[in-house]
Amino acid sequence: MGQFVIAVIMLAQLLLVPALLIGWVGCSGIPSVAVWALRATAVGAAFWAMDRLMDWTFLTRYGRHAVWGWYAAALVISGFQARARPLWTELGRWGWVSAGASAVLFVAAIVAVVQAGQGRRVPGDPVDMTFPLRGGQFHVAHGGSRPIVNGHMKVAAPELRAWRGQMWALDVVALYPAGNRARGLFPEDLSAYAIFGQPVYAPCDGEVVEVEDELPDLTPPESDSENKAGNYVLLRREDGVVVLLAHLRQGSVVVEPGQMVEEGALLGEVGNSGNTTEPHLHVNAQRGVGEETVLDAEPFPATFDGRWLVRNDVVRR
Repeated sequence: MGQFVIAVIMLAQLLLVPALLIGWVGCSGIPSVAVWALRATAVGAAFWAMDRLMDWTFLTRYGRHAVWGWYAAALVISGFQARARPLWTELGRWGWVSAGASAVLFVAAIVAVVQAGQGRRVPGDPVDMTFPLRGGQFHVAHGGSRPIVNGHMKVAAPELRAWRGQMWALDVVALYPAGNRARGLFPEDLSAYAIFGQPVYAPCDGEVVEVEDELPDLTPPESDSENKAGNYVLLRREDGVVVLLAHLRQGSVVVEPGQMVEEGALLGEVGNSGNTTEPHLHVNAQRGVGEETVLDAEPFPATFDGRWLVRNDVVRR
């Protein structure tokens, strides 16, 4: 998928869809207060779901606050207009279609919100580690224990078993002060991404099991599906849990297999190698080291500084 197509899809999600929903709340011709209330509630639920699930950092993570402001303004204006309508009136065909659409939208949004909330349930007894990035504001693009907030959970499918170690992985990007993850919508220049070149530190004490350092950093949105982890460092903790830090910058890894490192030791830098469409840091814990692939092991839950991180969480270091 090309940069232009991705940009169009993201802009439609972040701008067009909210605009259409707000226009729907504020449109004239509302037959009754009951229909207005149902429509306004459904759109509010949809914005609640979007607030939790959409990647606002494509523009700015503060954009969701603007959407809530637009919704509030539309609610006030349309509510003022609706007050002159009867509480209820018989609906025509299109009136029932509109009411039905509102009900469907409300139910779908609430289901999405509930599933997003369930993504905060920690699956078992996690290991706790230190967040591996410092000196900035970091946004969780994927994380949690439900597929709706963590795209890595697709590895639960039998055909992806060789990659199951990343079941509860995190994908993390850095943010500029304005709340955007890059200068531009989808720049080809890797240095335009706030996280590119950021130092990566050991999240725990451990032994370096394996490293990769020679794969190239790709131009977005190119990806390397054959070397999914790209450049990486594998650390084995004293308790046997193995931690993968992936998509590192070519030539940046400063540790070697067999080396013992302490928590906070420099490992390398964030890059754009492997199966990734833009620079980010991938982190996951697993039981042991994979044989077929680097992720061919049972997943293990991990918290960072005591937090179970989920999509749209922000870490300030």
